[in-house]
Amino acid sequence: MKKERLNLGKLLIFLLFPIILSAASVRVEVDKPAIYPGESVSFTITASGKGDVKFPNIKDIDGFLITGTSDSQSTIIINGEVKKSVSRTYIFSPTKDVTIPSFEVEINGKKYKTKPVKIKILTPKPSSNSHGEVSLTLKASKKEVYVGEPVRVDIIFKKRADANIDKVEIEEPKFKDFWVKRIQGSQKGVDGEYITQTYSFIVFPQKSGKLKIPPIAAKIGKAVKTRGGFFNDPFFNDPFFNDPFFQRFTTKIKWRKIFSNSLELSVKPLPDNLEVYGDFILKAKTDKKRVKANKPVNLTIQIAGEGNIDDIKKFEIDIPNAVVYSDDPKISTKIENGKYVGTFTQKVAIIADRSFTIPSIEFRYFDKNLKKEVIKKTKPIHIEVIGSSSSAKNEKPIIEEKKTEPVSTEKSKNAKNLSKESENPFAKYLFLFLGYVLGIFTVWGFYKLKEIKPQKKETPIVKKIRRAKSDKELFETLLPYAKEDKLISDALKKLEENIYKKASYKVDREELAEYFQERERE
Repeated sequence: MKKERLNLGKLLIFLLFPIILSAASVRVEVDKPAIYPGESVSFTITASGKGDVKFPNIKDIDGFLITGTSDSQSTIIINGEVKKSVSRTYIFSPTKDVTIPSFEVEINGKKYKTKPVKIKILTPKPSSNSHGEVSLTLKASKKEVYVGEPVRVDIIFKKRADANIDKVEIEEPKFKDFWVKRIQGSQKGVDGEYITQTYSFIVFPQKSGKLKIPPIAAKIGKAVKTRGGFFNDPFFNDPFFNDPFFQRFTTKIKWRKIFSNSLELSVKPLPDNLEVYGDFILKAKTDKKRVKANKPVNLTIQIAGEGNIDDIKKFEIDIPNAVVYSDDPKISTKIENGKYVGTFTQKVAIIADRSFTIPSIEFRYFDKNLKKEVIKKTKPIHIEVIGSSSSAKNEKPIIEEKKTEPVSTEKSKNAKNLSKESENPFAKYLFLFLGYVLGIFTVWGFYKLKEIKPQKKETPIVKKIRRAKSDKELFETLLPYAKEDKLISDALKKLEENIYKKASYKVDREELAEYFQERERE
């Protein structure tokens, strides 16, 4: 009886299998229902049935963008009937609990819906320092700081000396609302029965309030032997095959994750809209105190010390009746005895045709030692310009008045007699003829003169432009006219790039020469 039921069941399955196979269906699967923050999760929608399949256009899940998709397909033929199974996988990285909603999939014109799936975000638990073979710790040099104040943050990885660990991968920490400078390399040490490896950063808070540095993760890998397929043969159990060359083919890395603690810093604002924190010195010097008219004086502004020197802004120098051209500041920094120190250097070229004074330069910052605002100033620098145009005297030209002599009565009589003689008709026509001929020659000469093009005379500035032997010489020649025309300011920018940043821009000297020729004509 049982045997007959069993046979009947097999027969029903055999008869219904083509019907089951031909029925369309959709399903959704996730690779992991729970993840840690920062990890990725993938879900796959699979559609089975005959005909075309149209998947939904999914751009995000609860605001978390889809970062990747992939497709796969398989085909089954039963009794001449073809059934397709098509899958599409979506990848995203949520940072909070989310639900993958129900989606609509179209198979052969008919619509089917998937079931919603929940994804849970796990809270990382810091690894213990008191027991276990490994631990990961975040440590800050101070917990209460000012905006812009440098803070040292260390990532300390500990491994027990007898721990069997083959690979360690520590992820980069996420420093939101901090400006970060990494200290190159790492430091090894010993702490009791643990071997330590320390990675360090200097961070600068960019705003006030309670700022958090979230936990970071490390992947710990152990090599695990895997014998399968060809290598499963007892022949490979021989100790000879324990050599590292063969181990590469018979082992794989098994990973697990550990997490550090998080950090919270209390950041106080700087007073009076200050942006720079630290301890600095300010200097300003020129390459000369006396200069010829329209020749450059080079001013160097330098700030050196400890603190967020990268936040110092470019100084704007304004000198009446002078052309001022400033380079972008150059900042060099380094870590010295655990402190972030550096130098800010700005170069300024000044050209004038009369004596001038470089005003006092002012630098405001919050002093780390005094815990208050400090204003440092340089002394004004007077520059004497030799051959200054302001020393020329404004003399008015003297205009000589010519005295007219009275005409004598005798001369007047002679003029009247000449007038009478000119009333002769023959003389009158002769004068008309000569006037006509003279007029023709005058018009002809006028047109001939128009055809002769005047030769352009090279002005001193044009000569300097054409004969400049280098970009620097041409730069200094054009600098006094920097604000006169866009053509000149653009040329100066290109020359500056060539001189200081090793660019290779071409400057059209003929175009510049033509500009100054036209300027002289006006």
